[in-house]
This record gives sequence, structure tokens and C-alpha cells, in this order.
Amino acid sequence: MTGTSRKIPSCLSEAQVLRLFKCAVKDDDALVEAIIEKLYRMMKDFDAKRGDDIVELIVDRDTTAGSKFRALLDDLWASRSASALAA
Repeated sequence: MTGTSRKIPSCLSEAQVLRLFKCAVKDDDALVEAIIEKLYRMMKDFDAKRGDDIVELIVDRDTTAGSKFRALLDDLWASRSASALAA
């Protein structure tokens, strides 16, 4: 489905909308590829060493990968928000 003619029903909870979004992203390989590529570049631009370390943890299926990845994303978003406010 393309275009903006379809609206998500407002009766859905935030969790339900998030679940729909996850399913839609997972079903679109090109979208998954674009998201991963953009996110990887953002991580490398923000903190190349930490980004490389976390990618390695994810690839190795390390149990700490998820929490370290979330922490990096939190720092990245905080940095971008601070930059946007300063501009």
C-alpha cells in the first residue's frame, strides 16, 4: 500500500500502533536495509569506535548487545536534540 490515503485507526493504543509499525517494517526488506544503513552511518559519525564495538556485539549475539545498543542510541538522540536546540 502506498500514499497517504490510509489512516491508522485512532482507537488503537500506542502499543498496537508500534506493533503494526514493526510488522510493516519487517515485511519490507528495502525499508529494513535503508533503516539499518542510515542508523549505522549515524552511529559511526557519532562515535565510530563505540559503533564498531556494538555492531560486533550484535553480530556475535552477545547478551549485552541490546542494552549497549540502546544506550548508544539514547546518547545519539540526546546529542542530536541538544544540537537542534542550540541551532
